Amino acid sequence: MAQREVFISTLFEKAKLDKDIYLLSVDMGAVSLDIWRDELPDQFIAMGISEQNAINVAAGLSATGKKVYVYFMACWVARCFEQIRYSCAMGKNPITILGAGPALGYSPAGPAHSPVEDLAYMRSLAGIEIYSPACDRIAEGLVDLTINEPKLRYIRLERSYPKVMDKVYSDKNIDNTFLSKGIHIIKENSNVLNQDLCIISSGYMLGRAFEIAEKLELQGLGVSIIDLFKINSIDDKYLLEKIKNYDTIVTIEEQFLSGGLGSFVCEILADSRMQKEILRIGLPNKYIFDNGSRDHLLDSNNLSVNDILSMIMSFISKKTHKSMELIY
Repeated sequence: MAQREVFISTLFEKAKLDKDIYLLSVDMGAVSLDIWRDELPDQFIAMGISEQNAINVAAGLSATGKKVYVYFMACWVARCFEQIRYSCAMGKNPITILGAGPALGYSPAGPAHSPVEDLAYMRSLAGIEIYSPACDRIAEGLVDLTINEPKLRYIRLERSYPKVMDKVYSDKNIDNTFLSKGIHIIKENSNVLNQDLCIISSGYMLGRAFEIAEKLELQGLGVSIIDLFKINSIDDKYLLEKIKNYDTIVTIEEQFLSGGLGSFVCEILADSRMQKEILRIGLPNKYIFDNGSRDHLLDSNNLSVNDILSMIMSFISKKTHKSMELIY
């Protein structure tokens, strides 16, 4: 099931008990939306293809005390950025924006449907929280958080995700405290005396991070993986505590590097004056017009498992060579 269905269906059950919960939808093509329209027509507004108007209506409802959710494809967040900035961020109207299919999630629909820079522009807004759930359980848990602690939020809902993430989070308590931290070590290096490398990623790319970690460990490296599923307004000290013992940090993202997840991590390190060797890996700075599946487009744009592995090994090799030069 897509995370959209999980989130909206869970929210529906809450809305049946809370008349202040409203869902505004720009999209009409989902079973979970049909249920809202049929059973909670007074709490569901079909906005048509009008994302800008949807945000303004949501801000107005929020100003009256309603708990408002706006759903559309993640690529259209750019279309209504001005309304989010003025009506929500400046107006301090807490709404939850649900964006389906971040990054290359709607491949092969073309670059217009691929928001590969949404982290950069949404991160620039004051007071916003951005979430990229790794699995259905986190998406479901975010429903309670958004209801109980109203804020301006952007939740990037995956159409599909690596199923290994279901196993990773199967026994985790997904409560509001956990979600607010936004950080979880999903793979811990078993060799405590050899903490060479920490991979930080989120969403769809976590599946590739696991494959890469396995290959690096075969070469004798100690590797951990952090799921940074909240990409703004996190507990900086908590993240720094988790990565302080690692020699090298690698960020992997399905975004342009400018302003993305890797930039966010670098900003935290710079502000704390913690010095680390850090490698940022992401999509090339171009729009992808090639036709193909999500995995095909990743593989052909420098984000295949082998490409990423090669970049990491080259980075480590250069770092080692530099260290030897300093010694001699």
